[in-house]
Amino acid sequence: MSEDGPGRDWSAAEKSAYRRLVRAHHPDFGGDPDTFAAELARFHARREAPRDEIVFVTRRRGLGRIVDAVAASRRKRRRPPRVH
Repeated sequence: MSEDGPGRDWSAAEKSAYRRLVRAHHPDFGGDPDTFAAELARFHARREAPRDEIVFVTRRRGLGRIVDAVAASRRKRRRPPRVH
């Protein structure tokens, strides 16, 4: 991909929005070059703007939660020591 195009750190929604923008405004597809450059700059500015993200964490209930707790404790016990 080009240096301006979608990279590995882009989400699927960002890649899709970028591709829609390019298809709609790219000069090779009949769009205006000035409009394309302006929209592309606006897209990158909006993408790089700091945003507060809310993360929802779901935990399983019932037997699944017990299985998760046992697996976590096993992983914790099998970890190498922090100090040598």
